[in-house]
Amino acid sequence: MATKASRAKGASRWNVAARALAAIPANYVLTSLAIACLARLLPMRPEEASVAATLFSFALFAVLALTAFAVRSVARLWLGMIGAGLLLGGGLWLSIASGGRL
Repeated sequence: MATKASRAKGASRWNVAARALAAIPANYVLTSLAIACLARLLPMRPEEASVAATLFSFALFAVLALTAFAVRSVARLWLGMIGAGLLLGGGLWLSIASGGRL
């Protein structure tokens, strides 16, 4: 039978694994969506907008990775990331479907 300490240790491992999954691959997807939206929305030439958005992506990725381990609840972390991903994905889809940059 599992003791209380071993259950807590197992829960802690799942907690860290969920946060690491949010901090690396999910963060990459979310950052990519944000940068694609930003590059389409910036009011400058497309080449300059892409460079500016890419430079911003380094800071955004680092902040999101730190946030993944700073948030108290893993469920709140994932809900926030999924919600932001849906919002950014919808915005990018609308931008592409409208036929161009703003």
